[in-house]
Amino acid sequence: MVHAVLYTKPKCVQCRMTKKKLEALGFPYVDNYYGDYHEDNSIDITSSDERKRNWSIKKVEKLKDKYQIQQLPFIKIVDDDNNVLDSWNGFLPGKITEWYGKIGQ
Repeated sequence: MVHAVLYTKPKCVQCRMTKKKLEALGFPYVDNYYGDYHEDNSIDITSSDERKRNWSIKKVEKLKDKYQIQQLPFIKIVDDDNNVLDSWNGFLPGKITEWYGKIGQ
């Protein structure tokens, strides 16, 4: 199933708006990593939790290298084989709606 993978940061208005738009449409998305439903994709490089902080720092480096992101939220649309079909950063409700139409929801 085609779905979105969402990376956010704490207290980010655009991140909250993106999540709300996905939820309002019923757009399938994942905001946790490696199937661990206790850990979300919220990137927090100032976290007091050392594990979360280290993960966040590494994730930012990877996302910058691979996708040249400059801000969060970062959204990628993936298929069943984890192929990236599209990606963008920032709150782009038109892109979300466009992909919602493409996936046949």
